[in-house]
Amino acid sequence: MHADAPVTTALAQYVADAEARQLPADVVERAKLHIIDALVAMISGATLRPGRLAAAYALSRGGVGESTIVGHGARTNPELAALVNGMSAHADETDDVNDLARVHPGASVVPAAVAMGEALDRPGSSLLAAVAVGYDVACSVNIAAWRSLPRMQKSMHSPHGIGQAFGAAAAAASVARLPMDQHRYVLSYTAQQVSGISSFYRSPDHIGKAFASAGMQAHSGVRSVEMVRAGFTDVSDVFDVSPHAYDAFGEDGDPGRLVQELGTTHHVMTTDIKQYPVGMPIQAPAEALERLLHEHGLTADDIESVEARLPTHGSRLVNARSMPDISLQYVLAVMLMDGRLTFDSAHDYRRHEEPETREVMARIQLVPDETLDPPDDPDPAARRTRIATVNIRTYDGRRFSRHVDAPRGSRHNPMSWSRIADKAHMVLDGVIGPKRVDTLTETIRDAERLTSVRQLRDHLDVHR
Repeated sequence: MHADAPVTTALAQYVADAEARQLPADVVERAKLHIIDALVAMISGATLRPGRLAAAYALSRGGVGESTIVGHGARTNPELAALVNGMSAHADETDDVNDLARVHPGASVVPAAVAMGEALDRPGSSLLAAVAVGYDVACSVNIAAWRSLPRMQKSMHSPHGIGQAFGAAAAAASVARLPMDQHRYVLSYTAQQVSGISSFYRSPDHIGKAFASAGMQAHSGVRSVEMVRAGFTDVSDVFDVSPHAYDAFGEDGDPGRLVQELGTTHHVMTTDIKQYPVGMPIQAPAEALERLLHEHGLTADDIESVEARLPTHGSRLVNARSMPDISLQYVLAVMLMDGRLTFDSAHDYRRHEEPETREVMARIQLVPDETLDPPDDPDPAARRTRIATVNIRTYDGRRFSRHVDAPRGSRHNPMSWSRIADKAHMVLDGVIGPKRVDTLTETIRDAERLTSVRQLRDHLDVHR
């Protein structure tokens, strides 16, 4: 280890050793779940406006390479493929979330790993190792960059723009099998590209959000690796010698804490998968409402009012938003009207504005509730942040209530393979058909048997 750059060297070594490191069986299985979840988001997102625009942009650049533009079947260089597929993965709110680090790791790490895996013709085992190390780096960098989670939540600098860039770079560098010195250069070039302010929360149509929350980071991470592979060199101490990375972003960042984080927690295990293709703060209230409707046989015609109580931070993100899939009032209204939520109904801008929908939305009140805010627990992983209480009052005076503090898919209540398959069918049956959905999930379930990531290509083209 370089005595004058112990943190940068430790991080670089952790990435360099990823493919040789023996992962626990449960970590491998969870990595597969997050890969399939990200691919579902990429394929469905390719049909939405952010994904379509990103693909058109890349195709207009005329890039040549072996990396697939998901949904279109065309191939380009890995940088452009990572950009497009990252934007498709976060073209809506289908992708995963890590609340301890405030990142959408799958939307940047998986596109980067797949793009490089195709470009370099790597096996499925390389993909699994790259995704696992990418999640670790994305989350560890952020957890060490801020003094506390509340500070991170209030930051004007987007945590997505920081951790996900390093996570994507780590995944791509692992696939590239770089020499140790070059891993340090990758970290330096990635640090120079870290960007993002939280203005994307005001994005009216998810296009800027898709770039700032996923595509930019996937592109930057792969670009760092490709530049270093082309012979670019730089400093080897970007996390050690001031001015260093944590001088520029985060708040009271602790490089030493970054080293402590690495390897102590596998962050695919701490990352939440959404059961519904909507914003993460809506997961718990949607589950609570769905259970109440089914248990008591209620419909919109029965219900006078719905009160959804959420932690204060999540409430700000999903209160009466203009985008249907991150508007709590819209999502719950659709569930009241239809008895369920589908991918199409979650993204129906026209229905969002219809008078009938608006009338039901008016019955739904979102209440920020400080008593649901997570305590400042000494063990951050113990915090339960996906919490909601839903209270229903019917026209005939009945009252029902349901509290959910660990919705399906959260780290405290992980998804099973059958649940992830159900989600894949809900999102993709109308896009690629149920038979291809089954084949896709079965292929990723046996990912270590893939002799090449290029074997995924047939699954990634919407029009095949």
